Amino acid sequence: RPADFLPAAGAAGAFTMMLATGNMCLMFVQVSFYQAAKSQHILCILLISYFFLGETHPTKVVLACAGVTLGFGVNALAEASIYTAVLGQNLQSLVAGCLAGLVSSFFVALYPLLLNRALGKGTCKWQMSINVNTMSLVWYLPLIMFEVHRGGLIDSPALSNVNFWVFNFVTATVGFVLNIAAMLQVRYTSPLTHMIVGSFKGAVTSIIGVLFFDNKMSFQSAVGLAILIASSFAYSYLNQRPPAPKPKEA
Repeated sequence: RPADFLPAAGAAGAFTMMLATGNMCLMFVQVSFYQAAKSQHILCILLISYFFLGETHPTKVVLACAGVTLGFGVNALAEASIYTAVLGQNLQSLVAGCLAGLVSSFFVALYPLLLNRALGKGTCKWQMSINVNTMSLVWYLPLIMFEVHRGGLIDSPALSNVNFWVFNFVTATVGFVLNIAAMLQVRYTSPLTHMIVGSFKGAVTSIIGVLFFDNKMSFQSAVGLAILIASSFAYSYLNQRPPAPKPKEA
């Protein structure tokens, strides 16, 4: 029934934008900087919870979030030096990648919240997965049509390349599995755990970028990434630690 898909519409829209803007970010930055460029999801979750849910957070949690932002700043400055001094490129692509990463961070933070709310309405988790993926196709249609009519996709020689279709099939399969994994993770843990695991995954991505894609990192980049990851784990610990028991009244 069409009404069954409505709870999944918001989560599917956030999932679609998360992937689309994340891919745009990767178009402009190195794989090793991809984690830092999309690292502001913790800041976004604080802002969303404060302005839309009316929730406040302890000072230590806010400081941990500030550490994540500091790590991003240190890494971004190092990346700017690498772009100009080592790669011989201007900073336009880096700025575009950072902006796309910021937008992607917002949807990374929004997606588990919307998914958790949709699952809370009693829908079976597997049915919700089907609904989210079906609605994601609907959300992707305008992007596909734009690429066909304005991006020249219909005239691209890649459409007749078998490797192009194989690569896209593998990518779509990974995205489908990612969606199921995220749904199960949110269902049995919490939206925060979902984001922290994503931060750890991003750290591994940075290492893979250096080892297999010949990406350039400096000592400052490594320091910024370390600050970012350490602050992310601090944020996770502070949010999941049980509250201290209140003293008993005499």
